[in-house]
Amino acid sequence: MADKISVNCQTKLSEAITRLSAMYRDQKFVVVSLRPGKDRTLDQNRLWFAMYKRISEMTQIGDPADARCYCKLHIGVQILLNEDAGFQAEWYRVMRHLSYEAKLALMGECKLFGPDGFPVTSLFNRAQGVAYTDRIVARFAQQGVYFDDLLSQEAA
Repeated sequence: MADKISVNCQTKLSEAITRLSAMYRDQKFVVVSLRPGKDRTLDQNRLWFAMYKRISEMTQIGDPADARCYCKLHIGVQILLNEDAGFQAEWYRVMRHLSYEAKLALMGECKLFGPDGFPVTSLFNRAQGVAYTDRIVARFAQQGVYFDDLLSQEAA
């Protein structure tokens, strides 16, 4: 039972203290790790979901969930296959034999993997996340999808 709380305001600080106190009261032993900084995944996820929405608006790919599945399968999986031998071995062992449609469906919400689907972007390190963003931009710019406004908001 591991909890993670990003403290970015007084309310979240109070929540963290309350949850820590309750866990200590119930368990008597608690391991706490603290680090300063912002959780990059929140900003990155916000950007990616805005990009998926833009893709869905400017292409025939479907809704934002369809765009997310497409990007995870065509771009994210490729990044992990190229950079993570363990992922590559398991992908080929478990997923390779599935049809394209089945792989695409597993990238989205499903009973097996839950609301986020098959884990791809959640496995990324920072550099892989940046590469994913860059490759989405490169692939969809060819289809006339622009992301400059979203990327400039991200930099601000």
